[in-house]
Amino acid sequence: MDLTNNFPRPGEYVLGGYPWLARMIDKARAYNEGTLGDYIYPCPIDKELLSELNLTGVEFAEIVEQTDSDEQVLSQLGVSADNPKPEILRWARLFLENRHDSLMRLAEEENRVYVPPKGFTPVRPFA
Repeated sequence: MDLTNNFPRPGEYVLGGYPWLARMIDKARAYNEGTLGDYIYPCPIDKELLSELNLTGVEFAEIVEQTDSDEQVLSQLGVSADNPKPEILRWARLFLENRHDSLMRLAEEENRVYVPPKGFTPVRPFA
């Protein structure tokens, strides 16, 4: 993943029940390949998710380096792609509520429209 010429996937994109995970995978791949560009890995938001996963940035980057697909990363994390555990869904809802403004700002910076995940209604109205 070359983030010198491309954007990582949106933070609101949900993978295995986790928002931000797909974006963090893209950033970790770019980190491993030396093509991170202006992005930071692990950034403070990455660290939130890494804490939830009980991993360090280095450990997660190693998992990503040893895998070729999102499905393989999920498998290494012990996360179901199709049936996330209730505690993951609770964490995801809190993350999306707490990071709503950050996700909207990122979308604007990347010249795309913020689309909340299906089934998520922000507590605060859109700005």
